[in-house]
Formats: sequence, C-alpha cells, structure tokens
Amino acid sequence: MKSSQNHIPSLLSALIFIVGALFLFGIALVMGIGALASFFRGTDVPAQQTIFLVAFGFEGIILLTATFFSFQKFLQKPSADQNVTIPSPVWLIALSVIVASASILIGYQISEIEPVAWILLPILTIPAIVLPLGVLLAFGIRKLPFGRRWQTWNVLGLAMSLAPLMLFIIEALIAIVIFFIIIVYVIGQPELASQLEELSQQIMILGPDSEVVLDLLSPYLTNPAVIVTALIYMAVLVPAVEEIFKPLGVWLFASKLESRAQGFALGALSGAGYALIETIGVSGQTTEWATLLFTRIGTGLLHITTSALMGGAIFLAWHERRYLRFIGIYFLAILLHGLWNTAAILFTFSSVAEMLEQEGRLSTIQPALVVGMSVLAVGLFLILVRSNWKLRKTVPSPSTQPALPDESVETGEVAKETS
Repeated sequence: MKSSQNHIPSLLSALIFIVGALFLFGIALVMGIGALASFFRGTDVPAQQTIFLVAFGFEGIILLTATFFSFQKFLQKPSADQNVTIPSPVWLIALSVIVASASILIGYQISEIEPVAWILLPILTIPAIVLPLGVLLAFGIRKLPFGRRWQTWNVLGLAMSLAPLMLFIIEALIAIVIFFIIIVYVIGQPELASQLEELSQQIMILGPDSEVVLDLLSPYLTNPAVIVTALIYMAVLVPAVEEIFKPLGVWLFASKLESRAQGFALGALSGAGYALIETIGVSGQTTEWATLLFTRIGTGLLHITTSALMGGAIFLAWHERRYLRFIGIYFLAILLHGLWNTAAILFTFSSVAEMLEQEGRLSTIQPALVVGMSVLAVGLFLILVRSNWKLRKTVPSPSTQPALPDESVETGEVAKETS
C-alpha cells in the first residue's frame, strides 16, 4: 500500500540542491552581465566570462533535475522509485569520443582568436568536458545496477554540491594548520625570518608584477622543503580526505545498497559528478584551454575509478563487516590519487625550474613525469574496466531476479493479516 507520509530526507536533499543551483545560476548571471557590459561598451568580450556563463548554468540545470526527483520522492510519486538503467552502446561511446575530440581540436584552433573565442568556446566547453566523463563512466557502470531514480540523482547531486563544499572547508582548514606550523617554524629560525622579512620589503618596493621579483623568489620556489610540504599536502592529506568524502551520497545510502556492484556504480557516478565540478571550475583558462581540458580527462578517470572502488568498499564495510578489506581499498585509492598528484606537483615545480633556467634534475624530469602519468592513466582505466567485468558476474540476469509483488497483491495480503 502506498504510504501517505512524506519522505523528509529527500526534501532536505532538494533544499541542498536548489541552494546549489541558485548559487551556480548566480555566478552564471554575474558572468553574463559582465560579458554583456563588455559587448555594449564595444570592447573585447572575455571568453572566460561566456564560458563560465554556459558551464555554471549547465551545472545548475543538473542540480535542478536532482531537485525535481528529490521532490518527487518527497511527494511519494511512483516515478521517483523506478529503477535506473543507463545504456552504453558502443556506437554512442564512439560518437561521444568523436564529438569530444572534435570539440577539443576546434577549441585548440580558435582559443587565441578573440573575436570568435568568446562565442565558440562556451559551446565547445560542455561536450569537451561532459562527453569524456560520460565515456569513462560508461566503462565503469556498464550493466551494473544503480537502484532507484531518486537515489541515483541524489548521489550525483551530493557529489556536485555538498561534497565539494565540505572538501573545500576541510582542505582549507588543513592548509591553515600547515601555514601556522610554518609560521611557528620560521619564528624559531631568526635568520630565516630575517631573510623573509627582507624579501617581503623588496617585493613591496618593486611591486608584485616586477620581473625581478621572480628572480628573488626563485630560491624559495624550488626549495626542497617547499616541494616536500606541497607533496605532503597535495599527495597525502588531500587524497586521504577526498577519497572519504567524494562518495558522500554512497555513504548516506549505505544501508540501502543491495550489492557491491551497486555501490561501485554509484561511487563511479559520484566521482564523475565531482570531476565535473572541478573541471568546469578551471575551464575558463582560455590560454591553454584545449591542453587543460585534455589533461583533465586523466583527472576525471582518477576520480571515477577511485570513487567507484570506494563505493564498492562501502558496501563491504556496511553490509558484510569486511572492515580490513575496506581499509585496504581506501589506502589503494589514496595511493592512486597520491601518485597522480605527486606527478602533477613535480611537473609544476619542474616547469618553474625550467622557466628560471635552474640547473639540476628537477628541470629535466618533465618527459619522465608525462610517461609516468600516462602509464598510471592506463592502469586506472584497466582497474575500472576489470572491476566492472568482475562485478557484472555477480549481478543476476533479469530472468533470474525475483519479480516485485504487485501493489494490489500487497494490499490483499495486508488485509488478510489484519482480518
């Protein structure tokens, strides 16, 4: 019998999503107003503004969709409880790859042409970001169950709203703690404190835009202590926090998971949603637009794979009490994430050392890092596909699944029991 009570948790989700959507639409509106102001003044319209107008608006539409299905569940509409199936035919995957590749290639050609970049780049940004994530997600979720429609949209919505907000706050607090530890250390080193004070005075005199400032900072930018600190934060602490909170929706629905395969699929969806938020947030960098979005495909693969692994591990811990297995998978996710971030951080420092024309190994390791990240990306893809293949074997075929009882039958049985 259909319950007359409203579903309060789905109402709370809807409120979170609508606030997130309004925030994104607000950013899009500000960007749109700025673009229109430049257009009517007769000045060049910054492509970054029009990209963010379209991209953040697109994200807001996704959250509005999640709001709709959450509210449907709150009202106990039957459509909200329908099972989700996401087909991934080969032709659609191939078409997505072609369209995404064409979008990135066209964007590469026109990104520096200001009269057309502000019009075309926003149009190209969505397929260049969404389609690669969709293809990777398709490989991870192929023939795996998602569960109810409202749950699926809630998992995606949380990965694009509450999870990034929580991670931003936690990572900012960790950064503040590290900053205070550095301050305490500097205070305890009078000579170093004196050097930094003199450096700050020189920067104030010269101005932060002076080319001389870069020469003054060069000994500190590639200092081993600075590199190690950055690696501890980006390659250890950030992955440890993100791999717990990215699949936030899977945690909240842990008690309702029916299989490890479902947890894996919902975890992959969480990773895709989080990667979408991250990539759109940096998509306005028009100088290296194509290169940036192409390299972000690897980051999307990382997030989808590690979150999928964590989603399956959540089921193991919650339903099968296999805590050691959960811990092992958690550390594997941290390791994969940490290796990726390590390569990215070292590549950045190597680029700085090369720009400053510093001698040493640091300025020459970029090719090795590119090869290492490529090998890691292949490994992540193989983990995703292999895990999907193994979990598909545990999913019963539709013919072997027990049929759900009809609502009229349930009503009749309840009447017999109460008579």
